[in-house]
Amino acid sequence: MKIQLWSIGKENDPYIRDGIAIFQKRLQHYVDFELKLIPTVKQAASLSVPELKKQEGKMILDMLQSQDYLVALDEYGKMQTTMQLADFIQQRANAATRQVIFLIGGAFGLDTAVLDRAQLKLSLSPLTFPHQLVRLIMTEQLYRAYTVINREKYHHQ
Repeated sequence: MKIQLWSIGKENDPYIRDGIAIFQKRLQHYVDFELKLIPTVKQAASLSVPELKKQEGKMILDMLQSQDYLVALDEYGKMQTTMQLADFIQQRANAATRQVIFLIGGAFGLDTAVLDRAQLKLSLSPLTFPHQLVRLIMTEQLYRAYTVINREKYHHQ
């Protein structure tokens, strides 16, 4: 199985990039993992919020393959514990899912067409985080989930 973390937005600040690199390297022991940054729509500042979300949504939907399992990170999504995330990943592996994509939307969230396409909508917290920080948190949580699956010491239960 391959896991990708897609995020709309700019390159990571150095401290975020360094943190992601640590967990990305650790994750490679368990799964084929890739972080994919999707550039923001050209002239985004001149678009209305609905139009911007629509254009971002079209770009995302065009990138997805029909067999991709899409997990949309959304403020109204389901909250899970790390143990539940580990169970979800194990279930996807058991189901022979080829690729799971965790998607972080743009500054105004995801278009309804993308949310409708997602098989799971996941919320990390009721708090609002900067997108760059969500990339780091999500990468760390994926690593943590794999340590749970492999019964390693990193996660304290």
